[in-house]
Amino acid sequence: MSPNPHSFVARMPNEPGALHIAAAVLKRHNGNIERIQYDTRIDPNIVFFELSAEGDDLQAALDELDAMGYLRRSLPVPAYLKFDITLPHMPGALFDFLEKITGTGTNIAYLDYDETVPRGGPLRVAVVIDDGSRANKLLDNLKSIYPLEIIEHSSVNEDLDSNVFYVRFAQEIRSLIPGVNEDFLLGFLHESNHIAQELTRRGEDPRKVLRTILDSGRMLKDSVKPGCAEVDTIEVPGGEVHCIQFPCGGNSYLLNIGAKIVIDTGFGSYREHLIDCIKDLGWQLDDIDAVLITHGDTDHCGSAWSLKTDVHMSPQAYDIVSHCDRSHGSESQGGLLETFYTRMIGLFSDADDVGDTVLLEGGNGSMHGFEIQTEIDICGTRVTAIKGRGGHQEGQLFFLFPDSNMIFTGDSLINFSTLSEERKEYMTLAKVLMTSVNVDSVRAKEERDLLLDLIRAYQGDSGKPLMVCPGHGGVSAFKDNALITWH
Repeated sequence: MSPNPHSFVARMPNEPGALHIAAAVLKRHNGNIERIQYDTRIDPNIVFFELSAEGDDLQAALDELDAMGYLRRSLPVPAYLKFDITLPHMPGALFDFLEKITGTGTNIAYLDYDETVPRGGPLRVAVVIDDGSRANKLLDNLKSIYPLEIIEHSSVNEDLDSNVFYVRFAQEIRSLIPGVNEDFLLGFLHESNHIAQELTRRGEDPRKVLRTILDSGRMLKDSVKPGCAEVDTIEVPGGEVHCIQFPCGGNSYLLNIGAKIVIDTGFGSYREHLIDCIKDLGWQLDDIDAVLITHGDTDHCGSAWSLKTDVHMSPQAYDIVSHCDRSHGSESQGGLLETFYTRMIGLFSDADDVGDTVLLEGGNGSMHGFEIQTEIDICGTRVTAIKGRGGHQEGQLFFLFPDSNMIFTGDSLINFSTLSEERKEYMTLAKVLMTSVNVDSVRAKEERDLLLDLIRAYQGDSGKPLMVCPGHGGVSAFKDNALITWH
């Protein structure tokens, strides 16, 4: 594949030879098709291309396709029309009517007429117009020739799914990411289709994949509302910890243990709710001594740079956020599913741009099978940053607070029994789009087992229970070789 193939979306008539005609145009202008995807189960009129061609040849090919009406340059709002129309009782009447419909590029959803039954009456027609701005022109044209009564005229209808699915999909995306332009929508549509194509090869239903993309955005958008942050306050040696669970994505923790520390921040879309929680404690943003980030997933650092204080993370996590690829640094770096998911969820969740960051580097010994990334002193509060093994994500850190008997495990330890149904549903959507939330599932299991060994050994050495603060779900304890709710 060439380094930068040109992507474009073709709107072609659903008739024999249409694709062959488009391929002939591309061949005539020395274009090499590097990816193509067409699936009538989703949309019978849309074909996705990636094409390599030189500048003048590329432009000539696109211009010719555009002149033929084959090139999709915009994604207007579609319209659905249902009307009763009275045709003259004469041979060829239906043919003449259909010719007028076809000439406007309109898709017929259904026709219903049978003069042999007693009801008789006009012909009932439902049509889909992918550019709703042409709907009135079509109606005016038909009204000038035939008696016509409009039954329904709307821009959204489930009947669109089987006719202009991708156009409607784009409109849904427009509502989830306000202010986007047509070029962005076409690009996002192309990336979404690429994801659907890849998962189809793996046995996934493409329509399910595309709906999951929308469901992820809708769930996030609908979840952002007053009172969406669920706060649990727990006393610990030296102060207290406040666990904030948002409806979607990861937890955030506010620690008041001599130092005021925020660990992980949740999605960017929850930033105002996180800040409200901080202020409800009587803190100001200037009071926060440090923000610590366990790893580079957007649901753990999406608001990090909005808190206006030092953000601490590993160099690998910083690279993940900077490159917008949650698999960066792993064997699957640059993988289609991982990179698309990272970009998509960042857009849906309004993630912060990367700002000034304190990189936690070093290498200061080991602890029960893990390397110690570094030791930190935050206003007299000791923190041991333990380096993960790259199972869930490269650069994930576990933060141990030995004086308060707490460990923050990111996404390597989660007590799933504490998750609400809404949070479980959201995590399922992520798994559909990536097939696995871990960049290395084998390492992820090793990492989890070692982390449990570390907790077991720590509790044996200190004689004290270690509070487990996971990336998702409720604060837990490790007892009898199982995670249980902390009491």
